[in-house]
Amino acid sequence: MAAAFVWVAPRVSASGGGNTPVISAVQVVNDVSRRPILGLSPVTDGTVVDLRRLPHRRISLQAVIAAGEKPGSVAFTMEGTKGGSIARIESRAPFFLCGDYVDCPLLTTPDVYTLTVQAFTGATPTGSPIGAAFSVRFTVAATQGSADARPLDVLFVGNSLLGTATETTREDTPDLVRHFAALEGRPLNVTKVIHFGYSLRHTWNDGLVATALDGTRQYDFIVLQEYSTLVATNLPAARDTLLTLYAPTFRRALKPGGRVILFKNWALANPAPFRSRAAAKAVIDANYAALSAALSTPNLLAPIGDEFEKIIATRGVSHLIVADGKHPNDNAVYLDAVTLFGIVFATSPRDLAQLYLPADVAAHLRAVAATAIGY
Repeated sequence: MAAAFVWVAPRVSASGGGNTPVISAVQVVNDVSRRPILGLSPVTDGTVVDLRRLPHRRISLQAVIAAGEKPGSVAFTMEGTKGGSIARIESRAPFFLCGDYVDCPLLTTPDVYTLTVQAFTGATPTGSPIGAAFSVRFTVAATQGSADARPLDVLFVGNSLLGTATETTREDTPDLVRHFAALEGRPLNVTKVIHFGYSLRHTWNDGLVATALDGTRQYDFIVLQEYSTLVATNLPAARDTLLTLYAPTFRRALKPGGRVILFKNWALANPAPFRSRAAAKAVIDANYAALSAALSTPNLLAPIGDEFEKIIATRGVSHLIVADGKHPNDNAVYLDAVTLFGIVFATSPRDLAQLYLPADVAAHLRAVAATAIGY
């Protein structure tokens, strides 16, 4: 995997060994690609694993361990309302419910499940429990239901990296996500707070995002896109903005089970102050992972920068970035939109419409995005 995806637990229950979460999250893993399926991960109360939208049924559950923690074992219990259950102890990382990248049969059996995960000091649960038990309730579904008809609400906060419009259709990334949703018959309400040249702190300090986060409207996802170089060059400032200003609003602004999406920016054509774009990306990866881990709200990293690197390696910078060395071109806006669509609707973007792009270009961009988000 090109970069580490880090999530923080959506809910913990006080059970044994204190309230500090050792199990920071649980993610749904594609056992073929060995990647977490973003949009389903992190698993939160109310998550629906829709089997119809998966490329196959080779999936499993993995417990994510909080940074700095090294449990001797992890005990899983998963129980369905129809009587199906499984219990397992893992004594070696990575910690999977059914073994390392081994398919979990219950995950392909429609039901409502409660999963409980507890870390222990010893190689077996005879040791002392450490941290609070992680508990989450989610659904596995295989037939069309009300979840398809329920409108999703998504808030996009950012600057020109999100707000650049295509030359062809004059749609920016949120508009394209909405366009794809309409074509797929998926109701989507989009709220945009996008100001060119602004950092997230600038947007906050000018009062531009206050109404969107006051709790009057709640969102399934809040997408946060920071200034292009800030996270790489000034992590303390980015962390302070996220944790001090934005994070306190998430409890009121997110729906139950809602998630924050941190839009992981791409390395610019000019990598200064780093010696190369590869060096810049390495810092971007590390610092975005640190931001994700620091945020106690369920969150995930949209792997935009990872996708850029994969494509640029074979097709060059100009395939995605305009002549100014920073902003996305029409290809890149399309790539960003199909990635975010796949995350928000927990579905593969491989078969979305080509819209304004040549068929081969669009298909390649969708394939890269689908792989990056776990499909």
